[in-house]
Formats: sequence, C-alpha cells, structure tokens
Amino acid sequence: MKRVNLLIKSSMAFLSVTALAAGETQAQTAPETLPLTGYYTYIPFPGDPEDALSASAAKKTIPLSKLTFTATKDKKNYTDVIVGQSPTVAAAQRTTTKVDILVVPVKIEIGGSVFDPTTVNACGATAGLSDLAALKASPLLTPVTFDGSSAKGHASKINGVDMGLATYNDTHRRAEFLNDIGGASSKYHTDFTVTYAPTYTIPPKVTAGHSRTVGSGCGLLGEIDINTFDPFFVKTVLPAVKAKPTEFVVLLLHDVVLYQGAFSNCCILGYHGATASGQTYGPIDYDTTGDFPAGITDVSVAAHEIGEWLDDPLGTNPTPHWGGIGQVSACQNNWEVGDPLTGTNFPAITATNGKTYHAQELGFWGWYYSADKNAADDIGAGGKYSTNGTFGGPSKACPPGGTYPN
Repeated sequence: MKRVNLLIKSSMAFLSVTALAAGETQAQTAPETLPLTGYYTYIPFPGDPEDALSASAAKKTIPLSKLTFTATKDKKNYTDVIVGQSPTVAAAQRTTTKVDILVVPVKIEIGGSVFDPTTVNACGATAGLSDLAALKASPLLTPVTFDGSSAKGHASKINGVDMGLATYNDTHRRAEFLNDIGGASSKYHTDFTVTYAPTYTIPPKVTAGHSRTVGSGCGLLGEIDINTFDPFFVKTVLPAVKAKPTEFVVLLLHDVVLYQGAFSNCCILGYHGATASGQTYGPIDYDTTGDFPAGITDVSVAAHEIGEWLDDPLGTNPTPHWGGIGQVSACQNNWEVGDPLTGTNFPAITATNGKTYHAQELGFWGWYYSADKNAADDIGAGGKYSTNGTFGGPSKACPPGGTYPN
C-alpha cells in the first residue's frame, strides 16, 4: 500500500471553511477513460508503536497485541502490532475479542451534486438499499456461515475449510493463522460492536477548489483531494461525531474517491490511518458507479480496508520486500493484506438479506513472511496463502517480486 505523504504542511491542517472555499470546483461532464484505476493507501501512526501498545493495555485505544517472530523468508526478526488477541496465545487463553466500530455516513456535496450514503441506490448489486443499510447487512458486519452452501447467509469455504459462522474479516484472520489458533472450531475470534453516527454533511463551500465530479448518472463519481480532506476528517469530522480512540471509525463515502494534489493522481478508493492519540479511522468508498474494474464494487473497498486495519492498524508493520503484483508495480515492505490482490474478489456472498456482496480476497500472513515450501510456517487454511487460494505459494523477493505458484 502506498504511503501518503501529505503535500500540505502540518501548520495548514486547520484550514478554515473560508480558505477551503477559495477555489472553484471543477466539473467534467464526460467520463475519463474507463475503467478508472483504483488503488489504496495508508497514513501511519506518527509515534512509537510501543506507545500505542501501552495505551491499548490501559484501555485507552482499541485492543492491540504484538507478534514477534523470525521470518523464514529472510531470517530477520519482526515485530508487528495487530488488532485483537495474538493468535499465538495458549489454547486456554483463546477467546473472542470485542472491538468497537463507529460508522459515520459522510454526505459530500460537490457543486450541485450530492453523494449521500443514506440515499437508496438505483445501481449495483445492492440496488434498493442505501450504502449504509447495505453495509449493515453485509457479511463484513453481519456474520454468515463459510460452509460452501449457496443459501442466504452462507459463503464459500476458505480453500475447502469449513470456517463456520463469522464475519468476513474475522474469518480472514482466523484462516491465516488457522494452525496457531487450533483449527476452525477455535474460540479465537475478533468480533465487532458497531454503532452508527448521524450523517455528517460536507457542503459545497468546503469541497470547492478541492474536488470535482466526473461521469454522469450511475457513473457519476466524486473526487476530493486527500491533502485537504485527511486533515479535515481528522481535525473536524472526528471531533464532530465524538469519535473515541477506543473505536475504529469508518467514514462511509458514497461514490467518492480521493486524489493526491492533482486530478491525475486518482483514484484512492479508501485508506486507513492512525493519529497521534491512537485513533484509527478509514474513509471508505461504497462504489456503485461501475467506473472501475468489475472487482471494485459495493463492499470490496471496505473488505480491503477493514482487513488491512485488523492486521496493520498503525500502518507500521514491516515485511520482507514484495511487489510486482496487484496494485504494486515496484516493491514495498509492509503487511497490507489487500494490496497484492486489489481488484480480485472472494466468491460472491449472498447475505441474510438476499443481496449479493463482493468482498475482496485478502492475503495471509504467510504470503509476506514465509519461505517457499516451508512446512514449519503457518501457511493458512487449505495450505494456501489467501482467502480464495489465488496465492498458492508465498511472495517472491522483490525485485522482481510476484508470487510462487501452487
């Protein structure tokens, strides 16, 4: 995942509404070349991860734990910080960790166009529901049974393994450490307690000069500048909704993505960040436009970002270098479980509401840290390295990168 280096200085983070309104919103009535390119990024915790762990132990932030190990891939020592309980705890200590999530519907007005996640959609697989209602009922927040049945409320097995009843991202975590947690019947889970804030509206006077719309109809897409709006989310929106560091804040956007500094640097579909206080948050597009490749739709973005937040909440977890795959053309060295599979989805899931959802496939821990054909490593459910077995072997050293086959 690309790290965002905000182009504005920290002293500019408190831009007033008047300053934000100084420019003119640009409109583009004809769509850009389709499909658009979508990618993800992150904004890392600015302090020492040990401070975040200490704050978590004092119950001042979301529950965090530490993984310390030697990677067989490069024989180096690593320390990672994850959300929830360590999967390596003794069997008697395995339990369900409850994590609070606050979902904030963010209504964004760009010129005369309104992008509202609480308005019923006419397009996409969840047409007839608002983004907010669809997310609530999705397999990301409402458990389904990963037993291979095609009935409502069921989903494909994880590489042939019946993982039982859980949300998608909890199942990913359990599947990537299946041996460590004692198998599919383990009591180890990471569950979400979800609350919903009132809609927060960002009016045209705020978006002017830092946004535009492209396309039309169901393809109408809003674009806003991350260099302006990440500070706005952190300094204005989070306090306004009374966000607490003890909860992960999902800023739910409807058909709105971000660019960095210039319209040509589009399109960031979502990202996760961590502030100095330990507050974790993530602006996430619920996309119904059809402007991106087919794999980027409805909850695919949310599955990507929630998965990355669970395994790398601070954006500071290092890995051996990998790349040349997914959205990563060069090399990067962080444990971001969605990036190498951007645009590749898990088999469609029919939720309990009868709607079809598309969660992105996610990589397993072993893909990042394991040597090829090292049986001693925790490879993951079904002996694979991702939730739907796209990765049958671990990542290759980068450069050149890529992945080992089955």
